Amino acid sequence: MAADHERSLVVRAREDCAAFGELYDFYLPRIYGFIYRRVQDRCVAEDLTSMTFQRALENVRRSDFRNDSFGGWLYRVASNAVIDHVRRDRRYVSLSEFDGREEPCDLALDTLGAALDREQLRTAIRQLPGNHREVLVLRFYDDLDVPEICAVLGCSREALAVRLHRALRALRTAVAKESCDVA
Repeated sequence: MAADHERSLVVRAREDCAAFGELYDFYLPRIYGFIYRRVQDRCVAEDLTSMTFQRALENVRRSDFRNDSFGGWLYRVASNAVIDHVRRDRRYVSLSEFDGREEPCDLALDTLGAALDREQLRTAIRQLPGNHREVLVLRFYDDLDVPEICAVLGCSREALAVRLHRALRALRTAVAKESCDVA
């Protein structure tokens, strides 16, 4: 969604339900997928997605709501909902469980490395530290744009560029190591 269109929808959504409905329709599958990949439970993902949009509606209607990047802010709300859920249930859910067994992951792997062997790439991604895996998944799997990733991670564009560069370098090293191990 274009940033200008998104901002105008957020402004209109304060009083117009249809404007919020358009935001909801656009972000629902993305937010649900984002949450589901982290909790791996359909019912929990549906509940957390619902809570995320409830919080969004409540906050959009507030006069002091900042309208910089609604999408990035929404991903941050979803991320916090997952964290709150994990803390409540005392279960640990992390991106280390990302193993690429889901059908949509194959599309992301195609994007990340069409020329690379998929199993080597999956193994290499699993071996990365959580912070590197997270930034790669947000960028290439969740397909978020830079402002949205910055909002999710709570960092500047410059810091994101550094984190992404380091994550890609670590992935290249892990893939090279995996290739040597296989050979």
